[in-house]
Amino acid sequence: MFRLVSDPSACVRFDRHAVYLGRPGPQQRCPAHAVGRTEAILVEPLAAVVARSGAGAAPLVPEARTRAAGGAVGQLVVPARGVVVTATWANHPGTIDRALGVKSIPASGATAVSSAGGEARSSAMPDARQALRPPAASSGQARFNDVDVDGLGFDTCSAPSATAMSTWLTSSPFRAAAIYIGGANSACAQPNLSASWVSAESAAGWQLIPVYVGLQAPTSSCGCAEIVPAKATADGSAAASDAIAQAAALGIGPGNPIYFDMEAYTRTATATSAVLAFLSAWTSELTASGYISGVYSSATSGITDMVDALGTPFVEPNDIWIADWNNEETASDPYVPASDWYYNQRLHQYRGGHIDDYGGVKLDVDTDYLDGATATAGSGVGLVGAGALPDGTFVSYEGKVYRLAGGAPLYVHSWTAFGGAQPTIPLVAAQWKALNPVPANGTFIRATATGKVYRIAGGAPIYVPNWSAFGGPQPTITVDRWDILNISSAAAHLRSVPANGTVVEGLPSGHYWLFNSGMRALTAASATALGVSDGGLTSFLESPTASRVSLSGITKRESKLRFTVTAGTNAPALKAFEVELPAGMRFVRSALSLADGVLTSSASGKRLESTVRLRRGALTITLSAAARVAGITVGRSALYTTKALAAGVKAGTDTTLAVVVVTTDKKHERADLTLDPRVSSSSRATPPACAACTGGGALARFHPDR
Repeated sequence: MFRLVSDPSACVRFDRHAVYLGRPGPQQRCPAHAVGRTEAILVEPLAAVVARSGAGAAPLVPEARTRAAGGAVGQLVVPARGVVVTATWANHPGTIDRALGVKSIPASGATAVSSAGGEARSSAMPDARQALRPPAASSGQARFNDVDVDGLGFDTCSAPSATAMSTWLTSSPFRAAAIYIGGANSACAQPNLSASWVSAESAAGWQLIPVYVGLQAPTSSCGCAEIVPAKATADGSAAASDAIAQAAALGIGPGNPIYFDMEAYTRTATATSAVLAFLSAWTSELTASGYISGVYSSATSGITDMVDALGTPFVEPNDIWIADWNNEETASDPYVPASDWYYNQRLHQYRGGHIDDYGGVKLDVDTDYLDGATATAGSGVGLVGAGALPDGTFVSYEGKVYRLAGGAPLYVHSWTAFGGAQPTIPLVAAQWKALNPVPANGTFIRATATGKVYRIAGGAPIYVPNWSAFGGPQPTITVDRWDILNISSAAAHLRSVPANGTVVEGLPSGHYWLFNSGMRALTAASATALGVSDGGLTSFLESPTASRVSLSGITKRESKLRFTVTAGTNAPALKAFEVELPAGMRFVRSALSLADGVLTSSASGKRLESTVRLRRGALTITLSAAARVAGITVGRSALYTTKALAAGVKAGTDTTLAVVVVTTDKKHERADLTLDPRVSSSSRATPPACAACTGGGALARFHPDR
């Protein structure tokens, strides 16, 4: 039994059988590190607990007592006596019940409130996970915590007093301190730790390292509550949810790291499998809520198992904390290859428990070298997204490796062309979703093996035969040639043709092209057009265009119409086209015949063999043999207008007809052509984008095979 009034520096520890009476002192003599829980009781004044809670202390969010391997904690509030009883237990909760004279002490989100008569009744505790859990961080703003404490930190079992922290800030070489925020095996009381403490120390300049001591490996030697292998995934998720609640209650929001403390264990197949499943779930749950996942463990057990699991379905943490007491103040460690967790993602506990004295304040600490994520009050900087990692960075996701180009991940099929395995940064779902789906416009990529260079336009690579059009060589990202050869694969993150609406300028010709339905057509100059090589554009087909419309005049009853359809140099040949007349205008069926020279070749003037049909007021012409250029002339006797339309045209009203062209590859292109007698008899028309012009839909009746 410890009477804390007479011994205020006694360390309140729940990993040893003891009863503590009084309020834990602010200057406890705690060890640097303690884990695990057993049967122990702390009885402290209610006023002290209320004051601490009012200052933002983290509420207890205990785990269920029904767990096979114990490690639970609960509270009894006895207002009539003015005390709060905190009790922990491992495998013998009955011992606690008998000591307190109650039937049972709640251990699953409830606090027992004792009446004056001493009989406990349950009072539901607020659900800390729902009440305190912050909203998920926006993946669009996510990036690594750039508070790079490239130096020293310390960890001790119980958060030091504000006085001790102030003295060490000015007298010690340390600028970061670990704080134990909870967990089934968190052993030390935290009388100083509160949201106000976190806020004050962050403002003073301290970086914090939140640590959660949850269930341990089945083969751990600490005598702790252990992971049940069959429940490892569920337990890992539950631990992360509780850690989030505890961190939020302390004012540590999304974007900050939380490190799981996985103590040393004997590596066996069962233990390794359970630990990796548990930690995968821990990382998935944390990162889904916008926190950075960290794991502390011994270099010879947990760290080694995680290193060996890279490249498997194991979900690796963002940062690791290596316990290897080699007295080397560096983030490098022989147990972790230089290519793993290399991007400011490591802490190294290089010295175990010892007494340090700075400014007359002694603390029992472990000491650490830091080159990884640390926390501050509020929301941290968070996870990596599309804008934080430079192009050329190798990343991994769900067991596959990619290289970033234009902010998008392009698949790495083999390391061979890159000189062997390269350092990679593991991404989680939120980070992966923040990446671009295809490389940004203007990105230059170079394919392995061939060395060919391409420029990205609308997500598609356009070949660059030489640099002359771009004023000399430009920065390029080397990507696996596999992506070019397998461009239709989702893993390549490339498009085979530029997205609809993409406008490019051919260089050096200066011609502007608009892409739609996988084809290009000449268009007006645009200030936003992307420069690409004329030589690269030849790989993309030109759209057929209704290039010329001439109107010889409209009378009260009839008119003469001529227009020409021309297939581009690399476009499929013409197969059919249809003319849709404006409302109120129709073709006269009796006048439509090949004998009247309805269809002619603009190139030769000769009549083309074709089938002519008039349906629903539209003229459809299907060629017997594909042609590159075709023209149509409709004589006076073939085109009929109503008096109303004729009057409208005379009054200056524009009239529009539509031409739909069908090519041999069964693509459709539509052009709306304006007939206006006020302008010259010859006008150009550029086909607009047509979302439905790829067969089927509203234009299905124009199919050349019908």
